[in-house]
Amino acid sequence: KLVPKDRPERDLAWWPVLLWVAMPTVHWCYHNNMQENTLGVFTTAAVLLLVLAREGRTWVPTLAAGLMVFAASMAKGVPGLFPLAAPVMLALAGDRRLLRALARTLVMLAVVGAAYGLLWTWPEARESLRTYVEARLLHRITEAPTVDSHFRILGDVFFAALGPVLVAALVLLAARRKAPLPARAGGPALAMLLTASAGVLPLMLTRVQKSFYMAPALPLLALAIALFSAPALSTLLGRIRPDAALSRTIRSFAVAALAGVALASVLLFGRPSRDADMLHDVDRIGALVPPHGLIASEPGHWARWNLQCYLMRRHFISIDPEGRGHAWALSDLQAPADSLRWTEVDAGLRTLRLWQRRGP
Repeated sequence: KLVPKDRPERDLAWWPVLLWVAMPTVHWCYHNNMQENTLGVFTTAAVLLLVLAREGRTWVPTLAAGLMVFAASMAKGVPGLFPLAAPVMLALAGDRRLLRALARTLVMLAVVGAAYGLLWTWPEARESLRTYVEARLLHRITEAPTVDSHFRILGDVFFAALGPVLVAALVLLAARRKAPLPARAGGPALAMLLTASAGVLPLMLTRVQKSFYMAPALPLLALAIALFSAPALSTLLGRIRPDAALSRTIRSFAVAALAGVALASVLLFGRPSRDADMLHDVDRIGALVPPHGLIASEPGHWARWNLQCYLMRRHFISIDPEGRGHAWALSDLQAPADSLRWTEVDAGLRTLRLWQRRGP
């Protein structure tokens, strides 16, 4: 949808995907099953729906984009809201219809607000939102910085995009300037670049920054690089005959790489590459504690995001650092026993202790 129908670059849908997976941050996020992977699905879907909305006369894609933004915010909170800026970014780099772009943003805001309004009527959801804002969002911003400079994230973006940019530059040089950039290609590339910036630059407002926080913006950044270099790549590929030796070599390499990835996936399936002891404990806990439940825990466990995420993702169990009258509790190995209220459960844990409240 970002390339005119009469352009041969429309057959290069694999090109931005290749540039995206070549980014080290993307590999790291998928290797470690980060929440940003889920967040990126929703934010990218929201932007693509807004691209569709620009071509049609219906507001349905905009409404759907609003739902995607709501889902993104549910996945990771405030960082999932950056596609709200996409209509304006698309307008600035394209048709310049800013009023219509602002209207789309307002419609998306209305959808997000209505969805949260419905959740607000649910007491458990309201309590969860309060906990997120007070114990996570405000606490992390004000009391737990992770970097010394607000500009650290810019360096992370530079190194993440360096590989794809160099590959695209080599493609442009190899084409020897015989593939001039179409007039319409620069606009979509700039639009994706500006939208990706909306997902990165706000991170500079705080010193709570980690390189994987920018992962949801990387598909759009890869798309911008691909749009800029696609005409040159199309020209290069047009010079290669299907029966040429180079073409056969590329196909053979692709098949071998695909087979290798499939084989490695089968051999490594279920084998933890990190937190093996914690994953062992989480699965033992999940075998005893009913799903969709709360476990009392020590306050220090609240900052152990890997423990929280493993319990939630694998067994739908949440921890409560305030320990309010729950049937189960977690503690560290060195924690003193409270035999009057709790009975330790022999679950074979390696890093934690599991307790069950004594009956009345």
